[in-house]
Parts: sequence; structure tokens; C-alpha cells
Amino acid sequence: MRHVVQPELRRNLAWEDSHDHRICNWITPWDFKEVIDAGIVSAPFCGGNARPLSSWAAANAIRTSFDENTTYSPDYDVDIQDLKVRDIGDIRITSTDPYKSLDYIEEALTDILSFTPSFVPIAIGGDHSITAATVRAYCKTRPDERVGLLHFDAHNDVRAFEEGGSLSGTPIRGVIQTCPNVSGSNVVQLGIHGFMNSSKYKRWAEEQGFTIFTARTIRKRGIDEVLKAAIDIASKGTDSLYVSVDIDVLSQVYALAASGSITPDGMEAVDLLDAMFTLGQHPNVGMLDLVEFNPAADFRNLTARTTGSIILTFLGGLLLRLKGANGYRGY
Repeated sequence: MRHVVQPELRRNLAWEDSHDHRICNWITPWDFKEVIDAGIVSAPFCGGNARPLSSWAAANAIRTSFDENTTYSPDYDVDIQDLKVRDIGDIRITSTDPYKSLDYIEEALTDILSFTPSFVPIAIGGDHSITAATVRAYCKTRPDERVGLLHFDAHNDVRAFEEGGSLSGTPIRGVIQTCPNVSGSNVVQLGIHGFMNSSKYKRWAEEQGFTIFTARTIRKRGIDEVLKAAIDIASKGTDSLYVSVDIDVLSQVYALAASGSITPDGMEAVDLLDAMFTLGQHPNVGMLDLVEFNPAADFRNLTARTTGSIILTFLGGLLLRLKGANGYRGY
């Protein structure tokens, strides 16, 4: 696969009993031969942020946080050890040319998504600029499909390119402008919040047909009701769904190390986890990305653990999807 190199960090915890399967030992590097259910790939690009940040190191911080996780969750009563989940590795980027780096990410994801037999990729950023590249790759490998987008974020991320805005603030506009498979009427933004947005950009998003559920709306209506509506909208007339999660969608108490602006009025972590469990089960969800985690600002690995839980909870839903246990909840 183009531009993909071995994982920079491989964790191998010495202590593990026979009934307590540690995630760091369970997710091993992929040999590109084994048939897998999901693959985790690092897209360590952070050249799109307005301020220098360490979101390039997010995947390694999450890999380390998996020392504390096991394959079983009593909350959802799922044990994901029967899934085949592998670490695909890191996408090579350049230190001098951000646009070439994004091209590498798009090309690498195009190869990953073209792999046969197919599996569900989970891309870890990096900043949110990677999403325009990864969605383009997703659409290229599904040229005859219409794609719906579920976007969890504090911000609309539709900054105007002519304003010289940072790349991390433009990915959703980039998707609309470069991915003919994606219609604005199938874009749903969830968790938008805080005095850190632009009314003009919100109006632009609405003019494209976006549906926006703010974090306040989710608190008032409940995540189950809002997510059902969001999936219905994103699925209408589409063949598959792409999910993008910017960690700053959460309240700052759960995401101290988010790269973007954080405020206390974001989503509750348990609501986002419930959404991930449901989306993992959905038969049309083909890819997930997680972005904007800045490990240098983390405290006691809080944000690393939160982001790791997002991935594992999504995988818990995927287990039910692939193994047929209890079936899809019907959202």
C-alpha cells in the first residue's frame, strides 16, 4: 500500500492473565495477508492547524493508553476479542509540503479501501484536514455510490478557502466541493457548540442542505432520538455512511487535549460513546476517523483514554454487526 509504513510504536504488555485480554496485546501489526474485520491506520498530519500542535502523535498516545483496556465492556456486554482488528501502520508524510502530505494520505487510504476482502478502516489523525482527503479516497473507491456524512464536531469546518483559513477548518467544505458522491442534504453535523463559530459559515452550511444538531439540542432531545434522525437524513438516498469525529465535540472536561477550541457546553462522553456503539452496528457505515487529539496537552492520559474508548465502543458495535449477536438496534 502506497506510503504506509510499519507502526511507529508497538506495545506489548508483559502482564496479562488468561481471562483478561489487553487491547495493546490484542491489536497487532497487520501482515497484509490475514483477513481482518477492521484496521487502524495513523494519518499523523498536523500541518493544517493555525497553531503548532502535537496531534501528529495521537495514534502513539492511543496505542499506549490501550495498556489499560481489555476486550470486554460490561456496559454493552460485548467482548470484541473475536474480531480481527489490526494496526495497519502509519502513513508517511513530508515535513515541508502539507499538500503533498495530504495527497499521500488520500493515496494510502485509496489503497486501503480497495483492499480485498474489504474491512472497516479507522483513521486516527492528525488534524481535521485529513478528512477531506480520506473522504475523497472513500468516494473514489465507491464511484457508483452516494455517500452520507455524519460529522461530530464543535465547529462546522466550512471555513472559506479564499479567507486563507487553516486547513483544519475547511475539510467539510472541501468534501462538498470535491466529492460529487456527497450531497449537502446527506451531511449531518452533530454537537456543534460554543462561542467559537461563525454565523456566516453556519448559514453557508444550511444553504448546502446540511442538517445541524447542536450539543444543546442533543442534551434536550437525547442522543437516541437525535442519532436516529441523523442516520435517517444521512442515509436518505445513499448507499453508505462515513463518520468523522473531532474530539473537540466533547465538553472540555472529557477532552482537555483537544487541538481545537474547547468549552464546557460540548457533548457528554457517554452520549458520544452510545452513538459510536450504534454506528458500529449500522450495516452502511464504511469508515470512521478521529481527529484533533493533541497529546502534548493531555493530563493523566485523560483524552487518550477517551479517544481510545471511542474506538473500542465502535468496535463493540461492529462485533454485533458482523457476528449477528442481538442484531442491529434499528436506527
